[in-house]
Amino acid sequence: MPSEKVDSVTTVGRRAFVDDSVLDIEWGRVFRPSWQLLGFAGEVREPGDYIVRTLGRDEVVVVRGEDGTVRALHNSCTHRGTRLCRASLGNTAHLRCSYHGWTFANDGRLAGVPALRSAYPPDFDRAAHDLPAARVVSRRGFLFATWDAEAPELEEYLGEIAWYLDALLDCGAGEWEVCGPPQRVRARGNWKIPTDNFAGDGYHMRTTHRIALDQGIYGDTLADGTRGRAGTDLVGVNIATAGGHSVRAGYVVEDGHSLDDRDPAAPQFPGYPPERWAELAAAQTPEQVRFTSHCEVAHGVVFPNTVFLSVAHDRAVGTDDDPLTRYLVVRSHVPIGARETECLYWTLVPTAMDAEWRRRSYRFQARTQSAGGILFEMDDFENFARIDAALARSAPGRAGPVDLTLGTGRTTAAPGFPGPGHAETGTFSEHNQRAFYRRWAELVGELP
Repeated sequence: MPSEKVDSVTTVGRRAFVDDSVLDIEWGRVFRPSWQLLGFAGEVREPGDYIVRTLGRDEVVVVRGEDGTVRALHNSCTHRGTRLCRASLGNTAHLRCSYHGWTFANDGRLAGVPALRSAYPPDFDRAAHDLPAARVVSRRGFLFATWDAEAPELEEYLGEIAWYLDALLDCGAGEWEVCGPPQRVRARGNWKIPTDNFAGDGYHMRTTHRIALDQGIYGDTLADGTRGRAGTDLVGVNIATAGGHSVRAGYVVEDGHSLDDRDPAAPQFPGYPPERWAELAAAQTPEQVRFTSHCEVAHGVVFPNTVFLSVAHDRAVGTDDDPLTRYLVVRSHVPIGARETECLYWTLVPTAMDAEWRRRSYRFQARTQSAGGILFEMDDFENFARIDAALARSAPGRAGPVDLTLGTGRTTAAPGFPGPGHAETGTFSEHNQRAFYRRWAELVGELP
């Protein structure tokens, strides 16, 4: 059932996006107590498989041990601090320091110390020098981790957003696999800028992505102009949670109709093969079907810095005979500094679909919403860089705080919406961004 309204923050000070001292506070108060996405279990399938990722401000080696357990080990020798693993991925039974040769098993235990018996005191505590390990939980193949031993369990942390993640995954009627290693790009701008864009920003589409609309990918709305979808419109629903997580869903409906006019006995799943729709519906609960049916796009945030996008595209990014095809991309926005962000992109495809459909889904994602995409990223990253440049060069007090009042008093509650969280109907709204920054402000507290 919909929960209490949570979007209480309407402005954010500009300093929050450019000041390294603010990022220092965020490392301890926002990132450390939160669960962050490191990658996917499919990236470390076999014992010894590892990937190197960032957890908060620390680099970690995410490795599947010989016992089959996935761990996130601090990538720094406990002797003198040397970076242990320099490759971004691989397979190894041990991590060996290039400075003095200390060697660690892939479960983090200190396994070898040169000259241990002859040069170290007899009471040297080997166990005290094991690599620090974060808490890691695999949820439906997503690898989440936190350094905070006191953080709530992952399910409690995710709360209401877990329902929406499950609904999107269950709509694929099976397991999902990650397509290769993630795409990576460094972008100018604070990590919160691209993150709140995914939280629920439909407002920028007609300006930033005008060329995509002009090319007929989306037409005047997300739905109108898509092949075979003339005479339709988009109804946006924004869902925010107390934990700062959010989802924005866009529904294709006939002009003049509402979400309630959808036929529950004939659900439609844009981007999936129509001949599979009955099977997809059977793989979901009735409440999930009410969320996913006629949904052409869904995007959102798992607080603080994991975002996702599920969207259907057509021939404008394929060939003339390509059918409307859906893709799911998951991203992590990792701060490099207050004014630079590394974006990692993972494309996920459902194993229930045939090989050609999976290849097309990946191809569409790579062409549109990827580090080298031709339609959206170049527009967004240019705007993010312009935001950064203007905020960083402004004299203190020159302008007011960032405004988040869009949609206030203009949207309507959606009390019958099937999923949890506070849902509001309105294509143009910063309802979700207000919830994101409310949680951020709650954790950061008063800035010095």
